[in-house]
Amino acid sequence: MSISYDSIGQVCVTFQNSGAHINQPCRISASNTVSACLDTNNIDGVVVAARSNLVTVVIKGFVTLPYTGSAPQVGYCPIAATGTGKVKMLEGAREYLVVQVDSNKKYVTFCL
Repeated sequence: MSISYDSIGQVCVTFQNSGAHINQPCRISASNTVSACLDTNNIDGVVVAARSNLVTVVIKGFVTLPYTGSAPQVGYCPIAATGTGKVKMLEGAREYLVVQVDSNKKYVTFCL
């Protein structure tokens, strides 16, 4: 048996898409619309599916994303988007509950 956080507590919403990409963090950029996060943006969700001009976004629950820079710390940690589909620790950013850090593969699992 292995530990997995996949899909635990996830709440998904369908939005119109304005440049967001699957498996990357996004931000709510207009009414009913998400965009790709820019560098240092807070993360509003993670795109998990796309079809035509619509995307399904996890807005609550556990997600796993690649990180860059210093490894995030387990516990509540300030995390922001990088603008390249990854996340990074950033002082003053919104804090998320980090439950797993894979420093070899550079992935972090946290709760939105």
